[in-house]
Amino acid sequence: MSATAAKLAGVALILFPLLALAAKLVYPGWMLVLAIWSSWMLLPGYIVQIVVAANGLFRRNGVLRRAAGGWRAITAAWVTSIGILGVGFFLIDGGDDGRAESAMTVVFGLTGSVQAGDLSMILALISGFLWLTGWVWLVVEWIIQLVLARQARTLA
Repeated sequence: MSATAAKLAGVALILFPLLALAAKLVYPGWMLVLAIWSSWMLLPGYIVQIVVAANGLFRRNGVLRRAAGGWRAITAAWVTSIGILGVGFFLIDGGDDGRAESAMTVVFGLTGSVQAGDLSMILALISGFLWLTGWVWLVVEWIIQLVLARQARTLA
């Protein structure tokens, strides 16, 4: 596996959640407040991503860089990273004024469009599925490679 591909996937694991938060700040509302209140649940998952990136993708001897199936972990890293970025960009949010928009509807000048809002929410749900599925897939791949590396050391 290419060291560059591993490093780019690691950078995406660390930066894309922050970019998703920045995208959510384009049109903040109660969903952002809920994300802040539930950050005690989201933060451990983000920390795991940072550990996977630092330990498995950035290090020269990282288990995900030297593994034969490392491409699966890189794919999972991109799926979860793009998923969270999509959630931040497409998730409809609003406040007490009754308006509800997403970064997508604001950026593309589609504010007030019911169809754009519906499309944005559908894309947010798809992105959420990708985010969570990719994250679980990434963690499973990482654990498998850690176990295989430990077995290889034991046999050696």
